[in-house]
Amino acid sequence: MQRKYFFFDIDGTLATGLTTIMPESAKRCIARLRENGHFTALATGRLQASAAQVAARYGFTHFVADGGYSLTLDGKIIEMRSLPAADCISLIDRLVRQDIPWAVSVGNERLCLTSDERFLSVAPADYFPVKVDPLFDYHGMKRLYKVYMACMPENEDQIDFGGLPTVRYNRDVLFIEPTEKQQGIRRMLDILGAADEDAIVFGDGTNDVCMFGQGWFSVAMGNACDALKAKADYITDAVDQDGLWNACKHFGWI
Repeated sequence: MQRKYFFFDIDGTLATGLTTIMPESAKRCIARLRENGHFTALATGRLQASAAQVAARYGFTHFVADGGYSLTLDGKIIEMRSLPAADCISLIDRLVRQDIPWAVSVGNERLCLTSDERFLSVAPADYFPVKVDPLFDYHGMKRLYKVYMACMPENEDQIDFGGLPTVRYNRDVLFIEPTEKQQGIRRMLDILGAADEDAIVFGDGTNDVCMFGQGWFSVAMGNACDALKAKADYITDAVDQDGLWNACKHFGWI
């Protein structure tokens, strides 16, 4: 069997919702793919340290994280880029002037840092812990990986993001994080010497659209957004309806 290179989004693709809990059929599917000699990797917007926790739980040693800005191969970080710090600092300056609570991740650790204690009231309970340091001066940041802000959908047009990519986490909080998973996958395929026709990507959300239409075979979950389904080569069942297993069985990969 020709070896294939699989890249899976996590939330809503491998796992139901934001739970990071994989259905049993998905676990069996990944195990069977590996038994058949295929390459399996994650492709996620999560911070590398956060993606590493999910990867370890399900036996993944390869993953594209940080929305394409970091690569981990055989359990080792081989690349991890920062968001453009100067642009993020300028954005936070604007948030401060508009009296909008914010936080940042300045290192590869599951932590949000802010000098604005009001961010605590909107910080997602199921996300990173928040450390409030009144003396934290964001102007000194040289590298940072995510910016978080209190922002409802109806207020997005009131903020000048300066061209930085946005991802909505929930109704109350908006993230600035890379949305270039396709670039990370491309770099990993180049490192592995893998051909485009042997690459397969699975996704469900708007931040997965960038992976589709790249010359790789693309599979949208049944629970995927309409924009992703429109670009997919194949649409399978929902994640909690054996979507991974059914697609991989259909194409003879397992």
